[in-house]
Parts: sequence; C-alpha cells; structure tokens
Amino acid sequence: MNQWVEIDDRSAVAVVRRLARRYGAEIGLSERRLEELAIVVTEASTNILRYAERGRALASMTRAPGVAQLVLIFTDRGPGISDVDRMFQDGESSTDSAGLGLGAIRRLSDSFDILSSSEDGTTIVCTFDARNVPLSPEIEAVGLRVCHPKERECGDDFVLRQTRGATDVLLCDGLGHGPLAAEASAEVIEAANGLDAEPGRSMRRITERLVGHRGAVASIVHIDWPEMTMRYAGLGNIATIWIGAQGVKRMAVRDGRIGAVPTGGYEETVQLAVGDMVILHSDGLKTLREAHFRPGLLHKSPLLIAGFLLDRAFRGRDDASIVVIRLTGEREG
Repeated sequence: MNQWVEIDDRSAVAVVRRLARRYGAEIGLSERRLEELAIVVTEASTNILRYAERGRALASMTRAPGVAQLVLIFTDRGPGISDVDRMFQDGESSTDSAGLGLGAIRRLSDSFDILSSSEDGTTIVCTFDARNVPLSPEIEAVGLRVCHPKERECGDDFVLRQTRGATDVLLCDGLGHGPLAAEASAEVIEAANGLDAEPGRSMRRITERLVGHRGAVASIVHIDWPEMTMRYAGLGNIATIWIGAQGVKRMAVRDGRIGAVPTGGYEETVQLAVGDMVILHSDGLKTLREAHFRPGLLHKSPLLIAGFLLDRAFRGRDDASIVVIRLTGEREG
C-alpha cells in the first residue's frame, strides 16, 4: 500500500502493527520474528504519542533479487531525545509502552538508525530481514516510495539493481497519480527490460517503445565501483543530485516525457569519489535544498536519509519516491 500512517491516537498504533505483521508474513518472517516486530512497532509508535503527540510511520517491503526485507520508518517533530545513549538502556521508555527502550528496538531489528534533535524531532528507521544478500558492499543504495494520500496505488516506481561493483537505478513518475499512473510506470519498467550500462541507450529504448502511451518522466544512473564513474540520463522533472567534496550539484535534465518522441534524454558522465552521495527523487517531494540536509543527516545511513527526506519534503498532493546512494569504498574480505 505504501502510505504514510498518521500516528495521532492509540488506534493508529494498532493499524501500523497490523500492517507491519502482514508485510512481515509476506516476506516469510518466523512467528517469533513477527512477535518481535510487533514489539518494535508498538514501542516506536507509542513513544511518538507520548513524547511528540503525533507523527507518522511507513512500512514498506524491499523488492530486489536476493533481498526480502521489511523497512519501518517512524518520524515526528517533537522535542527530540536529549540523551540518546541513556534511552538505549532497557526500561527507558514511555510509561504506556512496553518499557523496553530504544535498546530493545535496536536489538530486535536487523538494522537500526536514529536522528534526533530539539530542532528536528526524531526519526527512527529499522529493518527486518527474511533474506538479505548484499551484492555490492562498495555502494549502499536504498529506495522508498509513498502514495498520494487518497490513493492506494503508487504512480512512482523504481528499479534498483546491484551487482558486484556496480549499481543501476531507474526512477520514474507516471503522469498523474493513482492506478493509471502506476500502469504508466509499470510500462516504463517493462520497456527497460534490463538496464544498460549506458543510461542514454536505455532511455532511448524506453522512449522508442512507448511513443503514444500515457507516459512518464524518468532518470537513469549507472555507477561503476572500480572506475567510480556515474553515467546518467534524465528526461523530465525527476531530480538527480550529486553530493560530494565539491558541494551539491543538480544534474541537468532534458524537457519532455516518455510517451512523446524517442530520445536518450540529457546524458552526462561524472567522476565520483568515496563518500559521495547521489539522490534521485520525484516531484512528489519539494525541491531538495541545502536547508533540507539537516545537521548530521548526511552522516546517517542511506535509509535514514531517505526516510527523513520522504517525510520532511513530502508535498502531500502526489505520489513521491526517493533513492539514496552512497559510495562507501568498503570491500569484502
């Protein structure tokens, strides 16, 4: 369903818990892990009500070969946590929750990250993995999407493919929102039929196949680890941002859309470095500016960065999607 769930009363806690358990069962979590998942959701959601009065949560299943993962995001604009280390101790929590504290949430989850301050409230991300085989330790990448608040199908979609030493991403936004937009995005992904190492070729192939269709806008990137190069093609208003030692650079795009004339889009190749980040997002998010990159945010995991921005920049009147990539430079062995 990929919808933000507004947490503003106790009934919302049960809604998020049921949704998380359903997704957890779909990816094959054991009964024990489902119970632990319910504890994490209850604790995190109840703490939002206790300390911030309201917030929101997102539960999403990762879709990638070799990976079966449930992603959870909890975010609020409350007073923040003044002593995060103390809150990791068991028993430090709201009086209405399980009383297990952030320590239990971190311990029960397969991965966990948190950003908290008095200015920005608290964002927690965690995952439950049924199967997780990271194929490119040199490149971390994660994608998230949410529906228009009144829709149940998301018109944004993405392909995130990682092999050893390379990452390919296609992020597309079907025109409009809801079921028809979702169909348009599905056509784009089907037409891609395996991304090419040259994004311009992939874009041209897609646009040739979909002339006269409803259409979409899209960006495609291919990142090689050994060479640390990024090849890029953009058509329409998908934003692609490169963050590195040189600062923040917005990649150019070619005006137009898939469904009109065949084109390779605007193409460019840039040299990346270890520690660089690349962020792609649809116009369901506000244009990301440096003010959105709050203190400490870019040092967090790609999942936390994606979750934070998906909440704070969400326009609330369209589908929205974001992919965050970081070159870690870490090799196995």
